[in-house]
Amino acid sequence: MNPFIFGEVVKNASFIDRKAELETIAKDLLDGQKVFLIAPRRYGKTSLLIAAAEKLKAKGVKVIYLDLFKTASLEQFAAALGKAAAEMRKLGFAEAVNFIKDFVSGLRPQFSVNPDGSLSLGVDASPPQKEVFQMIENLLAYPQEFAVREKKPVVVMFDEFQEIVSIGGEPLEKLMRAVIQKQRNVGYVFCGSKKTMMNEMVSKKSRAFFGIGPVTHLEKIPPEYFEKYLAGNFAKGGFDCPKETLRSIVSSAGCIPYYIQYLAHELWDLKAEEKKITGADVERAVALIAKRNTPLYQNLWENLPQTQKRLLQGVAANPGAAIFSGAFITRFQLRSSALVKKSLSLLISKDIIEKEAADYVFTDHWMGVWVRQNCS
Repeated sequence: MNPFIFGEVVKNASFIDRKAELETIAKDLLDGQKVFLIAPRRYGKTSLLIAAAEKLKAKGVKVIYLDLFKTASLEQFAAALGKAAAEMRKLGFAEAVNFIKDFVSGLRPQFSVNPDGSLSLGVDASPPQKEVFQMIENLLAYPQEFAVREKKPVVVMFDEFQEIVSIGGEPLEKLMRAVIQKQRNVGYVFCGSKKTMMNEMVSKKSRAFFGIGPVTHLEKIPPEYFEKYLAGNFAKGGFDCPKETLRSIVSSAGCIPYYIQYLAHELWDLKAEEKKITGADVERAVALIAKRNTPLYQNLWENLPQTQKRLLQGVAANPGAAIFSGAFITRFQLRSSALVKKSLSLLISKDIIEKEAADYVFTDHWMGVWVRQNCS
């Protein structure tokens, strides 16, 4: 069986390094801290959250996880909090229904059971915003009430927390801060992948979450950890994969966990019979992955103005290049640094480009490969 996993949370042997971050986050949460965790998508932040949750549960902590990526309105946010509160109590279906109704009756909650037996919750009404905010305030207060009553620490994990901005804006941020900052027995982690939005939340004095607690930025895992992980898995499968090829896999995937797993998965399947992987095989696998995603990337590309296309061509062809330099501007016909700045801002807002340290990179690593192969 192919041991390389991508597109889902990884655990156990597939969870690589992050030991220091895991220990720090788990300790801060156990101490009731309010932690911000910021990382680009596919750096493994959700896997880190789940690992921290397992570590905390082993210590008797009640852990609640909410993915706000699935939440598109204040009403849905209130319903998600209601479901989380019911899960804290480990109630049966009928009891959970009655419990949730007590908190969100104004939303006319609709209940169903998922195939795995878990409770699914929807909403069927849009009461006045003031009422929804009151429901949310009551629900946000519940973890502290539970922790005190049960004499058990509680941790609440919000994944993709930047969605709060579109769900309820700064009024919701202020409400959450007002309630959460008083909860000594509850640790919170606010995890997000849109770095600009998350950084603004914690760095601007005018924002509600400024200074609420420690901020952790996930960096790339050192390549040697991945090389060792890849070598071990390929060896177990009887593959011959030299050290230089292992390095090529990691570098070709941008040293990003998701893309490394993706590329290794592809190579395992491509070379399942021959069981010998070379640098040429890595290049071929990268090209195949980019080609497979052509419909997605082509649709994005065709809807971009020419200036943004030229900027993307430059970023793809020259990773780490000084994009505001005269040489770069001249080569890619960008006319001025002001035009580069404007195009860059628009590409960031479209979630196509993001800042990584001092450089600008593709949000989707494989799109950079596709642009380099098809649009240069």
